[in-house]
Amino acid sequence: MAVIHMVNNLKELFPDYVLLLKIGTFYECYCDDANIVSYLFSYKRKTLSSGDKVCGFPLVSYHKVISNLENRNINYISIDKTHNYEEIDKVNYKKKNQYHVILDKANYYINNLERIDKIKNFLLKDNSKIDEIERLLYER
Repeated sequence: MAVIHMVNNLKELFPDYVLLLKIGTFYECYCDDANIVSYLFSYKRKTLSSGDKVCGFPLVSYHKVISNLENRNINYISIDKTHNYEEIDKVNYKKKNQYHVILDKANYYINNLERIDKIKNFLLKDNSKIDEIERLLYER
């Protein structure tokens, strides 16, 4: 997938930046950046056929997203894919950058959401498990 390859190359240059890739009328973020954007804005993440995660939002939300990133001192860079990966915006907080702090929080949050989904799916497969859990809860 050409976009993922380009994103990986850009992330090598800007490892502690949220990469906002403008594609048509949407911005997309991939991998760890998708986790951060999903965590901060409750945008849904999708899994690509490559297994990588992507999170997108419409152009009209761009200023809300960058304003929030700026308020949290998170480096970001906006790239326009349709104009030969031209840089649109770039903010660097140098030593105050909170990218990794927020990434840790986002990963913790998303891991817990995924665990909850697995538990929910497990329980929905067999109602007797729900009954057993309720019984155990009420025995105390």
